[in-house]
Amino acid sequence: MSSTIRILAIEDDADTSANLRDILELDGYEVDLASQISDALNRNDWSEYTAILLDRHLPDGTAEELLPQLVRLAPDAAVIVVTGHADFEGTVTVLRHGVADYILKPVDAETLLASLQRIVRVRVAEERAQQAERLAAIGEMMTVLVHEARNAFQLAGASLDMLAWKLDGHTEELDLIQRVRKQQHKVSRLFEDVRGYAAPIQLDRSFVEITGVLRGAASQVHTLNSSRNVTIDITCPADSEGSLSTSIDVFRIEQVFRNLLENSIAACSDPVRIVVACAVTESDSDRVIEVHYRDNGPGLSADCRRRIFEPFYTTKPQGTGLGMAIAQRIVEAHGGKIAAIKSEEHTGAEFLIELPIRRQADSA
Repeated sequence: MSSTIRILAIEDDADTSANLRDILELDGYEVDLASQISDALNRNDWSEYTAILLDRHLPDGTAEELLPQLVRLAPDAAVIVVTGHADFEGTVTVLRHGVADYILKPVDAETLLASLQRIVRVRVAEERAQQAERLAAIGEMMTVLVHEARNAFQLAGASLDMLAWKLDGHTEELDLIQRVRKQQHKVSRLFEDVRGYAAPIQLDRSFVEITGVLRGAASQVHTLNSSRNVTIDITCPADSEGSLSTSIDVFRIEQVFRNLLENSIAACSDPVRIVVACAVTESDSDRVIEVHYRDNGPGLSADCRRRIFEPFYTTKPQGTGLGMAIAQRIVEAHGGKIAAIKSEEHTGAEFLIELPIRRQADSA
């Protein structure tokens, strides 16, 4: 479970609070505690909470009194009422306020975690549906914009060519024309990148060994950066023959790794060293191919790690900020995960990619 999932537990009993925190933190959640209603309301970070655990009876009020305020302050957070005194009327009352679940004390760890997992799954599904709707709208808009922009750029380009012909020999004026062309190219590339980001990802799967895909991406990047001193080490377990094979869209996954490699080369000074290690692990009861990527560059700040997959976020002066957002979409379209991570052993940028292992029969 991602540690970015924050939960607020409003509980006045110290032992119960400690128990809730232990249960949740062991499963990777971030937990904040409040012992009464006034403590809970004294905060301004409501949008960061995925769920709120609410004791039904508190020293300064009841869940029934607090719930309307929570709905207003944290409309996106799911509320789970926790109580040691179950009664039909009270249960109906809190359920009418839209609570997600109702759990009895003493809290059973498996019951609580199962409830939270359901909440997270529903939230992820809702966010993906909303994102799909937004991307579809952006894609339709960008198709029209790109078409109209291409016509305008072609006309402008023809006019610049004619102007350059007439100004042959006028160095300063020709330099200005070249600057205009470069800006046109940047705008055209931005339009294409946005359209590529918004377009539905259709996967053309084949059953391949992932190490070969990584080496193919590395070879392409080496060719394009032949003037740089770049070493790319790709390693996998000695006994991994066949185990690193899965059903993927080779072109799309190469695109993900090319993006990572190009980012490292842009950020690192020579000599550039990039290490990519592959392994087969278990994740959520499924076998996955885990790809651990790191370079020897300056690394990513905490803010950059948090925002690197946001559309249009970039630290490069010439970047559009869509490369990593597209990479994330590609990995997730394969049912996988990609995350920027931080270890104490290395200072460079590090990423962890998980791709589920699909059988050859599934690649059709």
